[in-house]
Amino acid sequence: MPRPCRESYGEQKPPYSYISLTAMAIWNSPDKMLPLADIYKFISDRFPYYRRNTQRWQNSLRHNLSFNDCFVKIPRRPDRPGKGAYWTLHPAALDMFENGSLLRRRKRFKLLKSDKDRLEHELQALVNINRIINPTNQQQQQLHQEQQPKTVSTTILQQETTAKPKKRPFDIESLISPEEPVRLTQVYYNPTISYMPTHTPMYCQPQYNFLQPVTAV
Repeated sequence: MPRPCRESYGEQKPPYSYISLTAMAIWNSPDKMLPLADIYKFISDRFPYYRRNTQRWQNSLRHNLSFNDCFVKIPRRPDRPGKGAYWTLHPAALDMFENGSLLRRRKRFKLLKSDKDRLEHELQALVNINRIINPTNQQQQQLHQEQQPKTVSTTILQQETTAKPKKRPFDIESLISPEEPVRLTQVYYNPTISYMPTHTPMYCQPQYNFLQPVTAV
């Protein structure tokens, strides 16, 4: 645990890095985790210097949260209403400050890729559990719609049945094109005709059926 810091530096900028300020806010919370808005509030309440130019330093602090492995983003619990996830310190990063002093920090805390992937997998599993336990209004509406029986609008059916045939333009292309797509007609087998292959060329005269070829003379 860090040693108690100086209560106030007045209007002066305190000699703490953004990592130290964030760790200070988290350590002073009862649950040792805080949402981002409460981290901002703790810092501005403790140090008057950060009550101005809020957008600039808050952007920098948020950047440090996202790109330092010592901070872990935890999804909000279902029994805690509100927006935004919680931030806490990784258990292995509790001793990253020398002698508990927030002014002296050891080298940057870095997780192995395997440990980082395992942590992200566990946090994602926690997010999925929270969605099942406490689904949002949008998820509830989607589930309700999926459970409703699908019905067809009678108005649409009536419009489709009473629709008038589309008037065709009077030009060559439209006149020679069929009204409907060409459909294949059913062909019946005629047992009186031999369908055995022959080497004699076969021709089909227009007046005959195409299944009754005539042998060339």
